[in-house]
Amino acid sequence: MKKLFITLAGFIFIIACATVPIQNPVCPQEGSWICERSAQLGIQPEQVYGWIYDAAAIAAITDVVKIQDLCEFEQEIADWYLKVFPTISYTDFINEILFRITRYDTQTIMLITNILNRNLLAYNSPQTISTADDIILKKGHVAFRQDMLCY
Repeated sequence: MKKLFITLAGFIFIIACATVPIQNPVCPQEGSWICERSAQLGIQPEQVYGWIYDAAAIAAITDVVKIQDLCEFEQEIADWYLKVFPTISYTDFINEILFRITRYDTQTIMLITNILNRNLLAYNSPQTISTADDIILKKGHVAFRQDMLCY
């Protein structure tokens, strides 16, 4: 009887462990529309900037000059964002990214366009960026700069 109980307890423990989902380090974030929208789309940002940039595409880039172009572009967006937050919507943020791309030469436009997350436009929303998502975006800025070795 004792062996049966231990076996049954072990079986229940294994099932319980197998059904506990692994939490993404970014989501869920209380009050985060980015996390809510990602769940609706069945997408989890793998990194804090994953809803804007495609980490796999970034990882494929080896040319330092191109990486510096990305660093400059991302910093330009970050500087603009700090000036307009907290009065900006998700759609305004996405539109500004897309607008600023057009200021670059053709090669840089292609590079930046290729690293943008293919799902970025799915995050359009007229609502103002939440405080929780502001934190995600700021952490993303720092993570991006560290990952890309921006100087």
